[in-house]
Amino acid sequence: MRALGDRRVRQTDGACFVEGIRAVCEALDAGLPFEAVLLCGERLRSTVALAAIERLRAAGVPCVDLPPSRFARLSDMDNPVGLAAIVRWAPGELADLAPPAPEDLYVVAEDLGDPGNLGTLLRTADGAGVAAVVVAGGGTDAGHRRCLRSSLGTAFRLPLVRADEPGEAIAWAGAAGVVTIGTSAHAAPSVWEAEVPEHTALAVVVGNEERGLRQETAAACDIAVRIPMLGSATSLNVAVATGIVLYELRRRRPPAAGRRP
Repeated sequence: MRALGDRRVRQTDGACFVEGIRAVCEALDAGLPFEAVLLCGERLRSTVALAAIERLRAAGVPCVDLPPSRFARLSDMDNPVGLAAIVRWAPGELADLAPPAPEDLYVVAEDLGDPGNLGTLLRTADGAGVAAVVVAGGGTDAGHRRCLRSSLGTAFRLPLVRADEPGEAIAWAGAAGVVTIGTSAHAAPSVWEAEVPEHTALAVVVGNEERGLRQETAAACDIAVRIPMLGSATSLNVAVATGIVLYELRRRRPPAAGRRP
């Protein structure tokens, strides 16, 4: 578990530490292999969680019951619920993505620094029915425990891949016929006014929480849009901003039949 705090170990071993009832249950329902379950019977009262533990025990997964003090040392939650697991899972590669359909939406998240923001972004993208999320650059990774918890397990359901450099994601989009939409406070058209092509897959490209998109990434995008700021604040949380853009695009183009809802 200590080793899985290192992203290099997570990527090399293809494993992650998952904490929380919803996240563990999502990993189970997604059919992921479990290495071990860690629980605190004195804290755990959820019938859903207890049923999940019985399923895992029946499948031969080791389940270790820890006293509250021991479990609390493993957790980074203020009030641990008493359920965690080591799961075999890691994001895929760009080559793993299926060919895009005309109404598909994608997200490219560049250099995000906060794993909680990334997890919330994944949950938002899942709600908007995106075809996939690409986590690009040297920021946080999707296997971080806080990312997985913030995503409420949607990371295990959502097509999710990584790219070492944002340029790889932009190049993939160009080769696949996906129009890239960069987000910038300095863009001329607002997201409400911007003209985007119809019946063409689109990718919303968002950048680091403090710096925004790299200059070269912004220049490589096909379209740039901004979100109007009507109050005293000059920016929004990256996951909130991504959600606004995604839902505006989804309003204009409902998903095709048979695609993700």
